[in-house]
Formats: sequence, C-alpha cells, structure tokens
Amino acid sequence: MGLRIALLFLTVIAPIAPALADDAPDGRAELDKGRQAYAQQQYADALTRFDAAEKDARTEGDAAVLLECLRLRAAVQRDSGDAAHAESSLAAAAEEAAKSYGESSPELAAVLEEIAAGDRAQGRAAPALAAIEKAIKIRDAQTGAARAGLARDLTLAAVLHQQAEQVGPAMELLKRAIREWSMAEPGDPQCLPAIEALAGIYRDRSQYADAEPLLQRAIRMREAADGLETAELIPSVDSLAYVEFGLQKYPEAEALYKRLLNLWEKNAGDGHPMVALTLDKMAEFYAAQQRYAEAETVATAALEIRTKTYIASLNQTGRVLLMEAKMEDAEDLYHRTAQIGELAKAPDDAMDSPLRIYARILREMRRDDEAAAVEKRVKDALLRKADREGRRPAPGATPPQ
Repeated sequence: MGLRIALLFLTVIAPIAPALADDAPDGRAELDKGRQAYAQQQYADALTRFDAAEKDARTEGDAAVLLECLRLRAAVQRDSGDAAHAESSLAAAAEEAAKSYGESSPELAAVLEEIAAGDRAQGRAAPALAAIEKAIKIRDAQTGAARAGLARDLTLAAVLHQQAEQVGPAMELLKRAIREWSMAEPGDPQCLPAIEALAGIYRDRSQYADAEPLLQRAIRMREAADGLETAELIPSVDSLAYVEFGLQKYPEAEALYKRLLNLWEKNAGDGHPMVALTLDKMAEFYAAQQRYAEAETVATAALEIRTKTYIASLNQTGRVLLMEAKMEDAEDLYHRTAQIGELAKAPDDAMDSPLRIYARILREMRRDDEAAAVEKRVKDALLRKADREGRRPAPGATPPQ
C-alpha cells in the first residue's frame, strides 16, 4: 500500500517538476526580453528585465550575461537621459570585465570605449582620453576582429586631441586609424569619420594635394553606401570642391560646385539658406577666374533667396503685430518691408502678401492715396506674371486681382 501511494505521488509530481523549473528566472531569456523592450524604447520594462537577468547571472556565476546586462542597462539609462546612472553601470561593467576576463581583455576594452564615449558626450575630455588610451593599449595587442575596435578607438582619441587643438597627435592617430580600418575592414563605411577628419585637417592647413585623394575616396565610399544623391555626400563634395579650387583644377572644382548645389536643392529645397551659401561660393570661384558674368548670375540668385527669406520673416513679424493690435508698429514695419523689397528688387511673389497687407493697413488708417499706390504695385506685379505666363488681359479688361 505504501509503495503504491509513493508511485502515485511520483506520477503526479514528476510532470510538475520540469514546469516549475521552466518557470524559474533564466538570465539569458530575461536579457533577450530586455533587449527587445529596449529596441521598442520601452525603457522601464527593459530595466526591469536587465535587473532580473543580472540577479540570475550573479546567482549562476555567468560572467558573460552579467557583463552584457550592465552594458545594456547603461545604454538604456543613457538613452533615457539618466547619464549619472549610466556612468555607474559602466563603472560596474568595467570592474566586472577586469575581474572575470582580465585587465588586458577585449571585453574590458569594449567597456572602456563606451566609458570614453560617455565622458566625451558630457564634455569631460580628460577622463575620456584616459579611458580610450587604455582601450587602445589593450586592443593594440590583439589581432583579427579586435583591429576594427582599435580603429574606432584611435578615431575617438584623434577627435579628442583635435578638440583640444592638438592637431599633430590627432593627425597621427587618424593615419593609424585609417591603416587599421584598411586592414581590418577594407571599404567599411565606419572608416569614413577618420578619412574625412584627416582630410579636413589637410584642407584647413592648405595641404590640398594630401586632402584630395582622401576626399575622393570618401565620396566613392559614400556613393557606394548611400547612393549618388544622399545628403551624406554634402560635406565631402563641399570640401573637395574647395580643395580642387585651391589646386587650381578649375573644371573639376566647377563640376563639384554644381553637384554641391544640386545636392542642397534636392535634399533641402531650392530656397534653403545653404543653397544661397553655395551660390556665394560659386560666385567667389567664378570671380577668381574673372568670369564675372557667371559670378553675377549666381550672386544675384543668392541675394534673391536671402531677400525672399528676409521678406517672409518681416511679413510674419508684421502679422504678429497686427494680432496684438499694434497698428502703428505694423504700419512702420510694412513700410520698411516695401522699401527693402524695392531696393533689393525682391521677386514679385515674395512681395505680394506684405504689399496686400500694407495696403489694407493704409486703408484702415484713412491714407487712401498711399494705399492706392501700394495696390498699383500689386496689380503691376500680377500683370507681369500674366505676361510671363501668356495670360495678359486684353486692352480695357479689368486687371487681375
């Protein structure tokens, strides 16, 4: 009887035991769930998952899961604006990496890289440089995949030196970074920050012959990675146009300036302030070659963009003054707007709205003669538009309103 009861007990309990084990917290599973929550920007849930995974990892002595938990938790804290706790989590990760993997381990180097990036983001250049130099020392002794990490660290160290106006050390570090990228990951777009930074230093030091091949390489890589019309090309195309100008390679420079103009127009719109700035650069380029007619054309186009922007800003300010019932202030502003538009030869479409508003203000102030003169400017502009579009009314017809 007793044996039968014992067998019955095992039959009932045995299927339950594995289920209880399955319900127990699992560090790797919690880690994966936390990672998914992080990807969906569910930061509170992600932190809860990482805390559970960390607790289980410490219980099981799983150094890999524990280290990953600490680093991911720091990432969540950083992205949610909690820089202080992110710093603490990375400090704990560095301690754990050193204890579990050693002071010369790639695991510690990876954490030091993140610490350096965090310090740099907080404007703490000295500790950032100290951390990244430790990472460089560790990775310098590694081979294979670790070389890509070394290239990243060298680039960050160069940027920190450059920010401290230590150009010489920055240049040497960038050269090393480019060499490491070329050996570890040939053609990888991750090397672009190093290439473009070194090219920028050469450009600013008027070492155009050194900057030219780097910028050409950067453009080819950007094109391969992002296409021929991406905004990511703009800085390198701009720099290479300047470099070719400096080398007096005028046909190459002109083609690049035209491409730069096209890139800005396509990515930002043809009325963007950077389009005007590009036109200014082209005006200087043409004037340097005594191609004054072309310089005047692009300079005038730049002025038109800036005039339209300024007129639009004045018009917006005037509308606010009217909302505040500041009639006299609004009249003064629109009077000046009309004068500026006339002096700058602003396009008719830019002046249409402010002139109409100005005319209404003058009518309300019983200054009918002045209002009529402004209204005539509006009608004349509409007639010019009709002429351009082949829609000018027949003689004696009422002008368009």
